[in-house]
Amino acid sequence: MFDWDDIRYFLAVAREGSTNAAARVLGVNQSTVQRRLRELERRIGYPLVKRLPTGYLLTDFGRELLPLAAQMEGVAAAVEQQVRR
Repeated sequence: MFDWDDIRYFLAVAREGSTNAAARVLGVNQSTVQRRLRELERRIGYPLVKRLPTGYLLTDFGRELLPLAAQMEGVAAAVEQQVRR
């Protein structure tokens, strides 16, 4: 299906509005963010963002996926916290 890690990249782009800003937040380079976002879109079969000269806007599907992706992030953080106990 898809790699959870790719969801993190989607969330960062959605929150930051650009792959450059998302890369800074994630501590990776911009091309990594672009590649991971494209891979997620390829795997799920839907575009998540509209690529514009001024930045990235979520597609309708991207907006629908965003709250679910945020829930995944929260669950992943809770699991990590539990494991570290």
